[in-house]
Amino acid sequence: MSVAALMMGLLAFIVVLRVFNAAQVAGEVIATTQDAIGVMANADVTDAEKEMQVRRASLKLIGRFFWIASIGVMAFAASVVLVWGGAALGLYRFERAMAIAIGWPFIVGSSVVAIAVWVGLDRLKRTTAPSTNDGGDVPYNTLDIALHDFAFAAPGRQRSLGKFETALFRRRINMDHAKRPVFVTSLPRAGTTIMLEMLAGLPQFASATYRHMPFTLSPLLWGGFSGAFRKSGGTVERAHGDGIKVGFDSPEAFEEMLWIAFWPEHFDDTKITPWDADERHPEFETFFRTHMAKIVATKPGATRYLSKNNANIARLGLIERLFPDATIIVPIRNPRAQVCSLMRQHQRFCDLHAREPFARRYMEGAGHLEFGEALRPIAFDDASPNPATAQDTTFWLTYWIAAYEHVLATAGPAVVVVDHDALCADPSGFLPEIAQAMGLDCDAELAARGAILRPAGPPPNLNDVPLALLQRADALYAELRRLSAGAAFPKQGNAK
Repeated sequence: MSVAALMMGLLAFIVVLRVFNAAQVAGEVIATTQDAIGVMANADVTDAEKEMQVRRASLKLIGRFFWIASIGVMAFAASVVLVWGGAALGLYRFERAMAIAIGWPFIVGSSVVAIAVWVGLDRLKRTTAPSTNDGGDVPYNTLDIALHDFAFAAPGRQRSLGKFETALFRRRINMDHAKRPVFVTSLPRAGTTIMLEMLAGLPQFASATYRHMPFTLSPLLWGGFSGAFRKSGGTVERAHGDGIKVGFDSPEAFEEMLWIAFWPEHFDDTKITPWDADERHPEFETFFRTHMAKIVATKPGATRYLSKNNANIARLGLIERLFPDATIIVPIRNPRAQVCSLMRQHQRFCDLHAREPFARRYMEGAGHLEFGEALRPIAFDDASPNPATAQDTTFWLTYWIAAYEHVLATAGPAVVVVDHDALCADPSGFLPEIAQAMGLDCDAELAARGAILRPAGPPPNLNDVPLALLQRADALYAELRRLSAGAAFPKQGNAK
């Protein structure tokens, strides 16, 4: 009877914690603390603003700590009152119940039961509650959000953790695996994600995955740690609403966090400044090569680094100089279709960011600055595209022209232009050429992965843009398609 009473007391303890949302309050404490740390580490915030925001955070923390302590007291009191009440009714001796409660068999057993009950209630809640996921790539709870905010708050901390990881795992890091990397880049909505999916499925390629978030600059340390408590899980449609499903082990574009950490001067509040081919940053170059080798080490049997990073289109010359044995794949797409897709995604993410502030913080922290309130266009032609005009078709068509004129001006022999529409129409005809350009001897295996491609539909009309601008885009697209057939910056010269 004493054991049964103690278990009832344990259930009462759990019920009080859940009724008063103790886990949510704890998450708010962590989130407030990390927000304050992020403010203190932000060089763009004045000392006066830092003092004001930290004071607000301190007052909020005092209130949250008082509330969570009160919840703990209420939960403990509910448990004690229930056990004491049974003893008062003469069902058992209170002293006997307390002796059992402090014994290690009950402590261990009750801990296991409490965890099982808590997890079971969480799963029941997720099953019965209506979905509140607005299309995020991977669903996050309060503690996950606090962890991401902590990781995003100070890029310097990520760099330090990456250096520590290098020293810790030096025996697993094979620098030969930083050779012959493959970079997939273009403006968004050109087919870069599909290309990444096809290549990442090949055994020799390794890419960053969602499992490496949010500490992406230490993939061995954090990837191994997160793998210990995260299940394989299923997949969900990513936030783009384009039918592509992702899970913890899906490849994704997280390389930009590294560029942000080492080149902050190229990123301001409204734009990204392109890189010159001769820019130097020795610490970055060493870190990046080591990072590539560490990413490869996360996938057994892999020997080559693979990344998708749309912003790499702003640094083609630099990448070719740093990695002369690299292959840079640049998918291209009909400007009419791509501009319409860019506009849809921008509006989609504007709506999402208005509803979910963390979605914006996530995109900014991960370096996804392509859409929504996080939009920071690349200043390809030394101009400053105005994100406030991004609801206009002319903005995106002008941006498309500037981006691919920049490709023509900066691409070298490592660049492989891929006509995405032609590839989708005839995967078996084009994939062997792409494999050859990357120095692969698995044409058949890559061709088989082309089954995920679907032919593109007819391009939509762009009736609300100046005719001269549209003609300029069409001429540029024709030139890019000619290059994709091998007329310039020869693909075969890049085969390894």
